Amino acid sequence: MAELKNLELAKATFATLCKSLDEQEWHYNKNEEKLSIECGARGEDLPMDFTIKVDVDRMLVLLLSHLPFKIGEDKRLEAAVAVCAINNVAVDGNFDYDISTGNIFFRITNSFLESQLDEDVFQYMLQLSCQFVDKYNDRFLMLSKGMLTLEKFLETLTD
Repeated sequence: MAELKNLELAKATFATLCKSLDEQEWHYNKNEEKLSIECGARGEDLPMDFTIKVDVDRMLVLLLSHLPFKIGEDKRLEAAVAVCAINNVAVDGNFDYDISTGNIFFRITNSFLESQLDEDVFQYMLQLSCQFVDKYNDRFLMLSKGMLTLEKFLETLTD
């Protein structure tokens, strides 16, 4: 019985997410079976791809943005320091970093456990994600290519 209630709440959350995206005139692809959305945006420099999933089991909405490059092996420790420094100042959301592959993701979540999220929550998640990813994706790329030192990268955290 609880599983059915959770599924109904997850589907209602997904419908609200889609309505929010429609009202913001986002173009997206949805998979109603998997309760997931794929969409993208163009920032000041690099394209940003987003996946939004409604996770029935954990009662979470999860937004992920995979940065469109990998950190080179010679810069992975520097990137780890940079990710930690950013996450230390982030108010909401964070970067996940797999040091073994060089992949970086931005992630933000919200729980809908025994609650109904409104459209404003999804607008906030997307706007914050766009701002955060756009602010740091080019800096991570420049760090990876040796065009920006770790010291200079860390100085940009106050920008």
